Amino acid sequence: MILNIYTIIMLFIAVVSLSLGGFLLSATLKTILSFGTSVSSELKTKYEQKGYLIFLLACIVIFIRMLAWPWFYFMLQSFVIEIPGAMCIFGVTQILPVTVTFLQIIKPISFFFMGGWIFCYYVDKAHPTTPLTRKILLFLLPLCGLLFIDSGADIYYILFMKPLISVSCCATFFDVPLRPSAMIPQAVFGKNFDTPLFILYYSINIILIILLFLKLSEKGKLLMPLSDKIFLYIQSGIGLIAIPVTILSFIEIIAPKLMQLPFHHCLYCFIGNGMVPDAPLILGLFIIGLFSIGWMNILCLICKNSKTPQVTEIFVARINSLSAFCLLASLIMVTIHLVLT
Repeated sequence: MILNIYTIIMLFIAVVSLSLGGFLLSATLKTILSFGTSVSSELKTKYEQKGYLIFLLACIVIFIRMLAWPWFYFMLQSFVIEIPGAMCIFGVTQILPVTVTFLQIIKPISFFFMGGWIFCYYVDKAHPTTPLTRKILLFLLPLCGLLFIDSGADIYYILFMKPLISVSCCATFFDVPLRPSAMIPQAVFGKNFDTPLFILYYSINIILIILLFLKLSEKGKLLMPLSDKIFLYIQSGIGLIAIPVTILSFIEIIAPKLMQLPFHHCLYCFIGNGMVPDAPLILGLFIIGLFSIGWMNILCLICKNSKTPQVTEIFVARINSLSAFCLLASLIMVTIHLVLT
């Protein structure tokens, strides 16, 4: 176990999350069972009197778990100096690699669904009759499962993380000719894939940003007379394409140029070596922008056939604005760096 301020805080967050999560799960199950199959006015009033604590606790626990994702990488960065041979976070990931890989998968999944729950809760709270109460409580059950898995994995990793071996440099994985991030675009565009991939990165992101802004304007709705559902499906489809294109573009083109290391393709170095101080913000804005599109889908799904169409539209518009702003800000920051480099 490596003991520092980062591991202490992460361990504290995990233990508190497990403790509060257990109480939250128990209280949620009891409340759902007390509702039965339908929610009468009396039961709703009773819930509002006794169930406020459940949602307050849920918001606190979910907010803590969402913060645990970026803090996890702060913790990994703090381990670099403790591990022989480690030059960046990649070296840290070679100790307990299965656990680290699992944590790097479960944390964004948890962040995404917990963020979606928060927006659904506020839609319900904004309506005077809170018609989504039962759905939101049911949504809490799988979230509690994610919370237990994520927190338990954090505790396991912190307790068994021991730098007993010397690890290899990230260049042995990210800078070899047969690295996956190079082979995939090479299979599509050929050996000289840099320019087509770079053009595709800008094209996909610009199209997605334009669609998000068109959704916000009345003129945009006239230019593309599609239903809100079809519009959201198109945004979601392009957003899914943008994920691998952006990741590959950052690894192969953007990160090396911004770090001024043309043959080094490690995203961990890009985020943590300090050569590009705002690199975490650039990637964070892109992630929030894409997640926001998914949150709009969750909101539309949970609020389907409910009594909150107007409130839902307001929140969807706000999330749409958040997505447009984050994606545009990320793209502008990348462009400024490329121009100044």
